[in-house]
Amino acid sequence: MRNLKIKHKLFIFIIFGAFLTSFLGWLFVQLSQSLYDNLIYRETTDKFHLFSQRIEEKLLNIDKLSLSIMSDADVQKYLKEIKTAPGTYESYYAANELKKKLLTYHLFDYAVSSITILDTNNNSHGVGLNVKTINSRDMESLREKASEYKGASVWVGGILQDDAFFSLREIREIDDSSMEPLGTLLIRTFSDKIIYASPSETRYYDSTLLIVSEGKVIYPGQSPISYQEQDLLFNDVNNFSLITLNNQKYLAAHFTLQYTGWTFIHLVPYGSIFKDTFIMKIVLLCLYAIVLLIILLVGLRFSKSITQPIEKLTKKITVVEKGNFEVDKLEFPENRDEIGQLSRNFDKMIDKLDTLIKENYVKQIMLKDAEYNTLKAKLNPHFLYNTLDSINWLARMNGQQQISGMVKALGNLLRSTVNDKEFITLKEEISNLSNYIYIQQFRFEDRLVYHMQIEEHLHSLYIPCIILQPIVENSIKYGVETASEVCEITVYAEELPDRLVIIVKDTGPGMDAEYLNKLELNEITAKGTGIGLKSINERLKILFGEPYGISIESEPDKGTIIKISIPYTNHVA
Repeated sequence: MRNLKIKHKLFIFIIFGAFLTSFLGWLFVQLSQSLYDNLIYRETTDKFHLFSQRIEEKLLNIDKLSLSIMSDADVQKYLKEIKTAPGTYESYYAANELKKKLLTYHLFDYAVSSITILDTNNNSHGVGLNVKTINSRDMESLREKASEYKGASVWVGGILQDDAFFSLREIREIDDSSMEPLGTLLIRTFSDKIIYASPSETRYYDSTLLIVSEGKVIYPGQSPISYQEQDLLFNDVNNFSLITLNNQKYLAAHFTLQYTGWTFIHLVPYGSIFKDTFIMKIVLLCLYAIVLLIILLVGLRFSKSITQPIEKLTKKITVVEKGNFEVDKLEFPENRDEIGQLSRNFDKMIDKLDTLIKENYVKQIMLKDAEYNTLKAKLNPHFLYNTLDSINWLARMNGQQQISGMVKALGNLLRSTVNDKEFITLKEEISNLSNYIYIQQFRFEDRLVYHMQIEEHLHSLYIPCIILQPIVENSIKYGVETASEVCEITVYAEELPDRLVIIVKDTGPGMDAEYLNKLELNEITAKGTGIGLKSINERLKILFGEPYGISIESEPDKGTIIKISIPYTNHVA
């Protein structure tokens, strides 16, 4: 590190700081995403847990229905009649009355597809849809399943039909203490209506629901996601897991309902949940990368701003050491810090030494060289105009219309300045002013609005050359450069009997009475890099006499009006 240059040390320090800041920012993004992921897991799990509880409530309501049917006195009476007097008229009558009674329960819930009672004689009595679709073997299997629970409710699914859940309950005699079986109650339900409140609700959840009972999937019959049963075994206690099925990651929210013993598994595509967070993470990382790049560039520029003056001062010392006192000061910017002060003091010392050495010997040679350089600097204005014309055509050939227009305007303006005519037509003066405005509008863009409203029949009149441009230049200096608002400059003419008054009006900040009075008394000079208002006024009075010249009207915040009074001149000698 000792042998490294200062700029290299500074740059290493800046790089270290930038990478440390970026690392901390990346760490913050990672921790934020981890916290956000856990929050999403919990929110998603809670939502599906409520969803599963609603399903369990529906199953409980249907179980209440089955309990009501089982304990119904009429149902008990009819089943007892069927059991004790099979094949008789009383048994036939009881069977019909039993169906009528079941019809009163069928509309209890829209999810109920059918209600069937299997009596002790293996005869079924049912109402609703798809009553006859269960064969005797399956019916016997359901009877045995219900008898295992001895009157308690049991739910089965995925056995006979993919779209149906069955509530099974053995009906026992409750009039006496014998509790003899009277039949088996089967309530078939639509699985989709149990799970979803309405058909449109299936589109609300961007997930796939699996219901598992005793290690087997009972819903849905045909899952859109292929899986192995071992993929659906969970051991964590958080009720959510991240699993991979068919090379796609899913968030699995799983709950086991105590009432039915079924396990509800909601599979949500990981990408659908964390798509926005992933995009946000990429955006943040890109922003950190951009900030890192900006810090590096600014750091490099900052280190150069410190070390470059030192390196340049070192070069100057080396040049002076070889006996060359002609050090180009324009090469080195005058910084206001200690290094800049040191460079300026060194320049002063070199100047004094150089003056002492060259006072008697080099002075005459310098004067001759200066004269020679002055002669070389006086380029022929026509050569400059021809050069600008060549640049104009080159820009047009390359499709740079703005550059072409600006160079052409500058060329025309240059041609007018080298013109030795004292008077030109008003049309030519307007053209010169338009070229000047055209160039200025590239600089100020929409802040400068220009209006030329001089009638065309006045264009043939003669006026002194370069009159309007300096006045408009002053308007730009006061109205556009010193303010951030739009400034409108309007040039128009008033025809009086004995004179023509050309008016330049701007919407700039204006001048107060004290400043305007000092300006008219020539105590202060108006801004502008060219010909001043005082010079124009004196020139007009010399050419045309005391009645003519310039007058100024202005008020603060109301703009400025400059009036140019000249006689009508139709021709010049």
